Amino acid sequence: MNDTLDHALRDLDPAVTPADLDTSTDPKARVLLARVVATDPMEAPAPTTSSPRLLTAGRLTAAGAGVAVGIAAALLLPGVFGGGSAMAAWTATPHTVSGGRAADAQEKCLDSARNAATRTTGRELGFRPVVTEGRGPWTLVYVNDDSSHLAEITCLLRDGDLVGSQGRTPGPDAQPLPPVPAGSARAALGAGTSTSEESVRIVTGRVGAGVVGLELSTEAKGSVTATVTGGYFAAWWPDAPTTEERENASPRGGVKSVTAILQDGSRHSVPLEELTGRTSAQLNTSATGGSARD
Repeated sequence: MNDTLDHALRDLDPAVTPADLDTSTDPKARVLLARVVATDPMEAPAPTTSSPRLLTAGRLTAAGAGVAVGIAAALLLPGVFGGGSAMAAWTATPHTVSGGRAADAQEKCLDSARNAATRTTGRELGFRPVVTEGRGPWTLVYVNDDSSHLAEITCLLRDGDLVGSQGRTPGPDAQPLPPVPAGSARAALGAGTSTSEESVRIVTGRVGAGVVGLELSTEAKGSVTATVTGGYFAAWWPDAPTTEERENASPRGGVKSVTAILQDGSRHSVPLEELTGRTSAQLNTSATGGSARD
C-alpha cells in the first residue's frame, strides 16, 4: 500500500483506526481498506473553496451485514458538484448514454473499480458494467463483479471526467446473494457525500425478472426514475448539505418509498424492509458510529 492511501485511510476514520496499526502488514488492513473506495488522489483537480464532507454512517455497515463489507461513502473531489447551473441541469428521468461516450465512461469506471478492488481485497475481480445512464452533464456507471455479484462500484462522471466512486467489496465470510423475487428489488441505502452547498445520494441494486422499471420517492427531489436493465438498477439525485449526525438519524437514506413497474404494466409497492432486508425497527432507529471529515 502506498503512503498516500495509508494516510488518507487514517484520516477518514480515526475513531476506529488504531494509531499503531500498520496497514501494510496487519490482516485488519483489508477490512479497513474495504471501507474506502476512492479515485486516485494524484488525479484530483485543484481544490476549490467548497470541500466535500465524506460520510460513513454506522448504518452503512449494518445494511450489508452477512453479505459484504466495505459499503463506503463516495469520495468525490472538491468542486465536483459544480453547484448552481450544474445541479439545475440534473434530471429526475435519466437519458440514454451510448456510443463512444458510454464506452469511455465505462472504461474509466472499470479501471477505477479494478484498482480499488486490488487495493482493498488483494485480488483482481471480474467487473463488468451493468448500468450506464445520463442525467444532465453527468454519467453514472454501475459495475458489478461477474463472478460473485458481491463486489460493486458506482462511478459518477461529469462532462466525461471521472469525479468519484463508491461501492463495496466482499468480506472474507460473505455469502452468495439470495435471488430477488420476480416483482421486487434489493438495495442498500446509505452512502452519500456532502459539501457545504449540496450533497449527492446514489442508490444501486438488483431487480427481479418481472421488473421493467423502478421509481424512488425521495425526500429531496420527489419521484426519481431509476435506470433498470439486465436485472440491475441505478439512480441518483442531489440533496441539501448534510452532516454525519443527520445521516445517522435517518437510516432510510433520503428514500421514502419505492415502486416497481412490472412487465404487464402493473405497479407494485416495494416496502423499504423488503428492499433493504432490514426490519422496521432498524429502519426507524438512529445509527451510531461512522465518521465524517471535511
